[in-house]
Amino acid sequence: MDKELLKSELIEAIKVADKKLLRILNAVVNEYRKNNGTPQQEAEDLYRLVYTSARLKNCSDEDIKQILQVSRSNNSKINVTGILIHTKDRFLQVLEGDKDVVMGLYNKIEKDDRHGGSIMRFCESVDQRYFSDWDMAGKRIDNKIAFNTSIDEGKRRLYHSMMDGDLRSYKDEGMRVLKTFLLVS
Repeated sequence: MDKELLKSELIEAIKVADKKLLRILNAVVNEYRKNNGTPQQEAEDLYRLVYTSARLKNCSDEDIKQILQVSRSNNSKINVTGILIHTKDRFLQVLEGDKDVVMGLYNKIEKDDRHGGSIMRFCESVDQRYFSDWDMAGKRIDNKIAFNTSIDEGKRRLYHSMMDGDLRSYKDEGMRVLKTFLLVS
């Protein structure tokens, strides 16, 4: 028998065995939880909420540092991730997490007197987090953005449409562009 053929059959057999082993382990864990009163972990009802608002004159840069510090501390406890983008006169914030938690947080944020005119731009169930590694990132940008990056023109237009409040732009592609822009700028 050809050595390469034997090697490829062995690799395929290992893949099949790995899948079977994972299924067995999953079944064992579920059975253990059921028999020991440990609730099976529910799949996260993941939502993304994006809002924009006007930054009021009484909101200093020091206030924003404090907002971010408190958000990072609190969000890690409630499994919320996201980013707060701010200019001298605007906010755009993305919140990701459990629907009820995110909505409760937004209701609390709406009452904060350091901003006004809050408009929810996007709130939908999503399959994945785009800011999973950020309890709450913060980024100040100038109102007039100079793109000193290699982001192509289509992604620039998408970014500007997000900042202008186009509701269609807050889907997954918009989140990828936003994260890319923030990482490279």
